[in-house]
Amino acid sequence: MSTAMVWAVITAYRPDAGLAEAVEALRDQVTAIVVVDDGSGDESSPLLARIQERGAIVVRNAENRGIAFSLNVGIMHALDGGADAVLTLDQDSAIGSDFVQRLGDAREAAMSAGHADPPIVPEYFAGVRQVRTRTADGTLVARHAIQSGMLLSRTLLEQVGMMREDLFIDLVDTEFEMRCVSAGKVMVAAPGLRLGHSLGRQYVRTLFGRPFSFPGIPAVITLSTPFRYYYRVRNRVVINREFGRTHFLWTARDTLLEAVHFLNAWQLAQPRRSLFSVYRAAVRDARARRMGRMDARTAALASSIKWRAEPLD
Repeated sequence: MSTAMVWAVITAYRPDAGLAEAVEALRDQVTAIVVVDDGSGDESSPLLARIQERGAIVVRNAENRGIAFSLNVGIMHALDGGADAVLTLDQDSAIGSDFVQRLGDAREAAMSAGHADPPIVPEYFAGVRQVRTRTADGTLVARHAIQSGMLLSRTLLEQVGMMREDLFIDLVDTEFEMRCVSAGKVMVAAPGLRLGHSLGRQYVRTLFGRPFSFPGIPAVITLSTPFRYYYRVRNRVVINREFGRTHFLWTARDTLLEAVHFLNAWQLAQPRRSLFSVYRAAVRDARARRMGRMDARTAALASSIKWRAEPLD
């Protein structure tokens, strides 16, 4: 894709200086950069103004609409501007100087091997390998790829569609990936390419002030902000309902792993009954097909939850 017009889309919410660093790292690698701020408010205005002065296109949502909505706003802006492909990134993603070129090289190699319009991701995301298998032609096939770092062609987006906005946040990339696979697309990983990113805050389980672990479960656990567990549970139920029959083993495995994590989070929640109520609200809303942002009562309940564990940092 050496001659293609690649636009970068960065989603932001209450960004810090890391966003400016991400924009600077991209300036010489892409045709244009679109930063979509998802309702951060006035406190982010000075930083966003500086980024705009450095050449980025800044689009500001009047209110927080979720990552899928923001991605779609940026993607449509890029496509309307003539982009042949779009690179999606989070505000805290860290890329190397040849990141976009290597994604493009991986796409050209996969296309030459007969894989039409594949989505391309780095082989490693935050140190975690995203590769599931290698095909006979040597293509690295990814699974559970994170949307930050994805290179998506215009033709792929026209065929598969945009991000699903009513999911709001969490598993947006999973749902998109499953649609790609259902359309016969191979999720390709660029060999050796790494994307720096934070996967959440790590905590240490403690008992009487000392770290402890369960059999097979380490003392260190990565936990999301409590409100995210509403979206993780609700959207898991929704995805299972829509893809469970066509991708049974995939959804069954993911559900089992996530159920273990949800149980671990519940054990460390304070108060536990509040997180259980958040889980219950998520399942209730999934069954009733109530999507989008969680209701105010559930949001207030989630905001009252603390983790009964010590942060590593």
